[in-house]
Amino acid sequence: MSRTLPQKSNLEHLRKQAKALLHTMPQGKLADAQHALANEYGFATWAELKSHVITQGLSPAEALKAAVCDSDAHRVRQLLESHPELRAKINEPLADYGFGQQALYAAVQRGDRATIDVLLNAGADIRKRTDWWAGGFGVLDDCDPGMVDFLVERGAVIDAHAAARLGMMTKLAELVTTDPSIVHAKGGDGQTPLHFASTVEIAKFLLDHGADINALDVDHESTPAQYMLRVEQKRHYPHDRQDVARYLVTRGCRTDILMAAALDDADLVRRHLDNDPACIRMSVSEEWFPKRNPRAGGTIYIWQLGWHRTAHTVARDFGHEDVFQLLMERTPEELKLALACELGDEAVFQKFLAKNPDAARSLSEDEKRKLPNAAQNNNTKAVRLMLEAGWPVNTPGDAGATALHWAGFHGNAGMAREILRFHPNLELKSRDYAGTALSWTIYGSGNGWHRDTGDYVRVVSALLVAGATVPPHAVELEPSDAVLEMLP
Repeated sequence: MSRTLPQKSNLEHLRKQAKALLHTMPQGKLADAQHALANEYGFATWAELKSHVITQGLSPAEALKAAVCDSDAHRVRQLLESHPELRAKINEPLADYGFGQQALYAAVQRGDRATIDVLLNAGADIRKRTDWWAGGFGVLDDCDPGMVDFLVERGAVIDAHAAARLGMMTKLAELVTTDPSIVHAKGGDGQTPLHFASTVEIAKFLLDHGADINALDVDHESTPAQYMLRVEQKRHYPHDRQDVARYLVTRGCRTDILMAAALDDADLVRRHLDNDPACIRMSVSEEWFPKRNPRAGGTIYIWQLGWHRTAHTVARDFGHEDVFQLLMERTPEELKLALACELGDEAVFQKFLAKNPDAARSLSEDEKRKLPNAAQNNNTKAVRLMLEAGWPVNTPGDAGATALHWAGFHGNAGMAREILRFHPNLELKSRDYAGTALSWTIYGSGNGWHRDTGDYVRVVSALLVAGATVPPHAVELEPSDAVLEMLP
């Protein structure tokens, strides 16, 4: 059966149609009914039908953003043909897209060759960099390496940053020979070519030609070596860059105990602890990595290692057990309870608690914040152990959010249940966004980091059963369809 979509469709009406269709599908799920309904209206997926309906009420610029984000080249072409003003502004940042990224850059990020060609034919400038305050990115800075030839054929230019990222030694040498000062050039986020170096050969060449080994980028105020600790996704770099970071250490770059732990360098860990025993407490936080510029995005370790990670957790994250044991040997006793919780080491936790049953009563404010920090990192076991040890359940962390706020934002139903056992204040509002845990859950279901995998329905259900109040502006928080259906 086929249906004709009304000229002015209503998303809520379509949701009701899908729920009605579900009643005719005894073994089906809501997603199956939505998919079937979309097919009846001539769309391949529910997402495409939903996007089509939503864009009916959008401005042309907003509709273009939605079409580009959906990788819908046909709809992009239609919008550009129907609205000449979009073509005139095609190189300006997309509406409410973030980071000053224009339509072409967004299409490149998605590897959407069809939309790229549509945009280029409409006048998009392939050499236009994003309009980002710290330094704009070019299309070759963030594309899949397999896209390079395609983009170069269409006019993209390989600069020193792209050559360094893609391991193009010959091209990089050519560029530096022509202009030796290019080793200091600021690119995306204000990074230098050395920040982009993907091989030891590239890094050695740049250093030998005067690159500053400790140059700080603008947005994250971090060095090249600090950028290289996490194994990179193939989309960004064709090689793992930890070997490059180790090479920079041998060349004398600035280091810290977190870097030493990530690189499995026990000798470097010892040197840091011998020089400054207090660095055993170092974590990925503004306390240890304060921002010089309030506009900056914070240390790159937030993305390389994770918020609030310590040398201990970094060593465990990377599987460096010898370094972990060394760190534990040098750890003060008062830190071990929090670490045992954070690491989910129940045996160490129980052993320490047996000797120090009242340890949680003397927690410092910094130690108390380890509870919401663990929740922010989606560490359910750590949250459970801390709560059982006596951590205050309503302790606020980043953004003034409690552990329950973060459990909701992540859609972590198991964590939410653990927290609810300790009777948290359900109506406590975060400092930023002034939202309750239920508000954060509703928003997270449609916009959170785990919106595609989190169990937001169960978290919402648990909060409602516990007595949480539904915020009056719940629909404006852009919840997922499944969560929206639960709200009264």
